[in-house]
Amino acid sequence: MADLITTLWNCWNSRNKFIFKGQIDKAQSIWEKDSNLSSEFRIYNPVNPPILAQIEDIKKRKRPTNSTVKVNFDATVNDNRMGYGVIIRYEDGFVLGGGGGFQDGSFPVLEAECIALERSVEVANKLNMLGKVTFETDSAELANKWNMDDGDITIIGSRIKKCKEVFNLFNSASLV
Repeated sequence: MADLITTLWNCWNSRNKFIFKGQIDKAQSIWEKDSNLSSEFRIYNPVNPPILAQIEDIKKRKRPTNSTVKVNFDATVNDNRMGYGVIIRYEDGFVLGGGGGFQDGSFPVLEAECIALERSVEVANKLNMLGKVTFETDSAELANKWNMDDGDITIIGSRIKKCKEVFNLFNSASLV
């Protein structure tokens, strides 16, 4: 049945080429197109048994052995508003939770990233992530401030110091 339909379709297509474009297909070329399409259609035809091997592997999500939780956070700044987002996931990518929000006001980029860090620590605490936690940011400036000595007396420095104190709640925590 599939061969018949494919042959009819090719004949119809050749007729349209002749009427609209003035092209004449030879009977041999119609037959070659038909046999090629039939063999390709047979591979995907659900009526016939499949020609290609079917892989029926049951996949089940497994928690990583080292049970590392990654907390990705980011912030964006617009004219008089900033937004932040947090995603908490296992190392293999399975999402555990997240959140985000907006704050009105004019913020420097570093301060917005610092607010996003604070919110990500809050979300991780609310979800009781007490094991090994890695906080990931795309802000090199924030990571550099984090890795500096505690001698930073700026407002951002004091915010980072508070976040470092909260990191003691986790068994192991780092910012990258």
